[in-house]
Amino acid sequence: MRPIILPILAALAATPALAQPVTVVVEVPTPAGVPAARLAAGMRAAVPEYRAVPGLISKSFTIGAQSFGGVYLFTDRAAADAWFNPAWHQRVRQSYGQPARVTVFDVPVMVQNAPLPAGLLAER
Repeated sequence: MRPIILPILAALAATPALAQPVTVVVEVPTPAGVPAARLAAGMRAAVPEYRAVPGLISKSFTIGAQSFGGVYLFTDRAAADAWFNPAWHQRVRQSYGQPARVTVFDVPVMVQNAPLPAGLLAER
């Protein structure tokens, strides 16, 4: 008698793996004297650049009390690594005088309860 698990394992091995989405949280220390309004204006101006990032599903721009950055959702780790490459890190350090803190998380499951509020989504 053949165990049932062997055909199941064989079928799984033959199935192409789904890409594992990742969320990336980026924090950059806010330079002294830069108001939140200036950060927000720069974020709005950067929208076209982010629309063209390969593998980027979404980006939420963020402003905190001492830092700014974003929460990114990428199709997979390779796309995130391609964006947050050494040149990106160097550019951030040169532009803001501090390194960015970049943390990557696997995304096994997502929940979206409602559409985004009106006015929050950047226009094309």
